[in-house]
Amino acid sequence: MSETENSSKKSDGLFKDRIKLRKFAIKIVASCIVILFCFLLLEILMIILEPYVFKGFYQYDRDLGFKVRPYTNGTNRFGFNARDFSLNKTDGIFRILVVGDSFNWAGGKEGNYTALLEKKFEKYYGRHRVDIINAGYPMTHTGEQLAMLKKYGLQYHPDMVFLGFFAGNDFLNADPYRKLIVVNDTYFNIDTRQEKTFLGYPVILKSRLWYFIKQKITVFRKINTDDTQQKNVWPQEGQNSTACIFSEGEFLDIEKHRLEFCNISSHQRGKYKKNIDYIFQSLSGMQQLLAERKIKFVVGIYPDEFQVSNTLLMDIFQSFGLEKNNYDVELMQHILKKELESKHIPYIDMLDYFKTKGNKEPLYLCRNTHWNSAGNELAATVIFQYLLPRVDSMMKQ
Repeated sequence: MSETENSSKKSDGLFKDRIKLRKFAIKIVASCIVILFCFLLLEILMIILEPYVFKGFYQYDRDLGFKVRPYTNGTNRFGFNARDFSLNKTDGIFRILVVGDSFNWAGGKEGNYTALLEKKFEKYYGRHRVDIINAGYPMTHTGEQLAMLKKYGLQYHPDMVFLGFFAGNDFLNADPYRKLIVVNDTYFNIDTRQEKTFLGYPVILKSRLWYFIKQKITVFRKINTDDTQQKNVWPQEGQNSTACIFSEGEFLDIEKHRLEFCNISSHQRGKYKKNIDYIFQSLSGMQQLLAERKIKFVVGIYPDEFQVSNTLLMDIFQSFGLEKNNYDVELMQHILKKELESKHIPYIDMLDYFKTKGNKEPLYLCRNTHWNSAGNELAATVIFQYLLPRVDSMMKQ
């Protein structure tokens, strides 16, 4: 075979290889375009179908960022862990709105301290004379609860608002520029300074599809790696479950994070100043809002478990090699009570009651951070004893 023929065959081979490579490249590009098109289509569908398809426990709220979906798992018209109350108050009935976070859910609708509190008033008066309206949303702090109060809570026309402040994380979570929103059953933290909406819906510059898949995979892994994740986070009335929602390591991480707010040097550096200022601003806003409507305002300060259980506190110090002298374990209470006293806002600090009772029996669910049935009962008793003379006096006026 001549060199010319060999050269011609090589050229034909190279040409065919190039054709194959080009076809392969076209297929790759076409596949990428199809995948991208499907991805964008799903993103658009998630936006359009969000109000109709996604019916999880939480839903988007333009003012709060999220709320519990109404009439889901026993919730009422506003998504509260309570029965439906008439918005028109009955004559002769004193109405207390209890504002709080997930502590208003522990024990379910009937076993929660708010329901137990109402029963104590009924027993005292011999009939129903006091409405206790549970207006708590999980994952909220005082600033977010103020927004809830303005939009939903005041529609009940309460005579008194009782704010449950959780020392464990209400200061920590109070970032003035953070807003937690829920869309497509997915959680997003957005910066309030850059918040944008279109036709009443949030503009999220992140992939809803990707975050939806990512969060569902995370939940799936937890369920399959820890059987206790399948347990109810808030056991119902009569259940004092020993099942633990978190592993020991996860629970210690949570409590250690909360304990860091008690680090004395961190406060000297002003690490939490913006959080504290935001809480104080929210308390002032709540006080002013209620005073304008002649509604009494009372604050209850709920302790974290590491403040009640010395065993847990020592476990945290030992597990993470922390120096006890660097921490003021009751710092949250000191800071808050000083502010409340300066604003002449009445309060009840429940720490000593829980420490005394906690020496005799557990008051928190196992590695859960919320009260068990004994904790709910104690909280209801303490609050009842504190509020009774005030309620009784106001009802006799």
